[in-house]
Amino acid sequence: MRITLAKLEMNLKPIFFKPLLGLVLGAAMAAGCAGGSSTTGGAGTSGGTAGTSGSAGTTGAAGTSAAAGTSGSAGTTGSAGTTGTTGTAGTTGVAGTTGSSGTTGTAGITGTAGTTGAGGRGGTTGTAGTTGGGGRGGTTGSAGTTGGGGSSGTTGTAGTTGAGGTTTGCPANATFCSTFETAGLPTGAIYAVNAAPGDWSRDFAIDTTQKHAGNSSLLVKNQMAAGSSGSGYRMLAVPATAGAFWVRFWVRSDMTMGGDHNAFAGASIGSMPNDMKIEFAEDVGIAFNTSDSVVWPTGYGRLTNGSTNPYTLPANTWHCIELSFNGTGHMQQAFLNGTPLINATNYPTATVNVTYFKFGFESFHGPARQMWYDDVAVAPTRIGGCN
Repeated sequence: MRITLAKLEMNLKPIFFKPLLGLVLGAAMAAGCAGGSSTTGGAGTSGGTAGTSGSAGTTGAAGTSAAAGTSGSAGTTGSAGTTGTTGTAGTTGVAGTTGSSGTTGTAGITGTAGTTGAGGRGGTTGTAGTTGGGGRGGTTGSAGTTGGGGSSGTTGTAGTTGAGGTTTGCPANATFCSTFETAGLPTGAIYAVNAAPGDWSRDFAIDTTQKHAGNSSLLVKNQMAAGSSGSGYRMLAVPATAGAFWVRFWVRSDMTMGGDHNAFAGASIGSMPNDMKIEFAEDVGIAFNTSDSVVWPTGYGRLTNGSTNPYTLPANTWHCIELSFNGTGHMQQAFLNGTPLINATNYPTATVNVTYFKFGFESFHGPARQMWYDDVAVAPTRIGGCN
């Protein structure tokens, strides 16, 4: 009986255990399949690694925030791979658009800063990362090329308008003009004295120690200087428009101008020393004097109450004088440094047909002195250049 039962048991084990083993194996396989679904969570890690490609956006400083995406790799910890989706938060890398602040590089108007814009192009490679949204922001950095506009600063060359100061030169309609930059008697000038004939250099010289502009001026030597002609008349005569003309010159004296009667310049009927002229002179101050008929600036000279109030020009200072002589229209005008000084109407009462301009120094009452002239011009119309 025992033998029979043992045999029966041996025969029945395969019948019961094989199905049971099948059930156990089936359950194990099912569990294995279920475990495989968790590995799909591991696939989420691949999403995290894609975030790391965003690190290419490191061209923008904000790209470093993309590095936080590496924390997304922590999603490997579990099926909570949804945290991996937070890796999409790597789109915060879009903040890399702050890299566009690189446009501050435009401050480098020096233009060279534009090269930093080239770095922005490198940022475009970042577009490969995290669907590149942040990378596009980097392309906005290319707007930094606007820095090139800095070249417009060249408009500063407009400062060359300062060249207008050349008005102290020679006008096109001048009958005489000299800046006294070359040796010798100026072209067109006539030298004559009330003394023995001689060279003009007895009483004049080109002087490089004093000048208003350029390198030199015309020196009128002191009457008492060694080698001088000794003549009280030391003037040069130059041609002018008959009847009326304008002159402009710069003058300097080693003594105050505005004392007793002496002449500095004038409009004359001829080129010789004794030919009549309308003088620009000193006679109790700066004045016009024609045959001892004198006109002063208003409020100066010999006053009606018998007192005097001379208008004077300081010594050792350059003064710009403009004179309008009109011998046929009986009107003479004087301007000092561009400002009206004397307006003599119906003066002189007699017509004076002037044809020459004379300048230098003619001594009547003295004292003797040195004088300098520069940028002398004579023309039919006002010349300007004193302002």
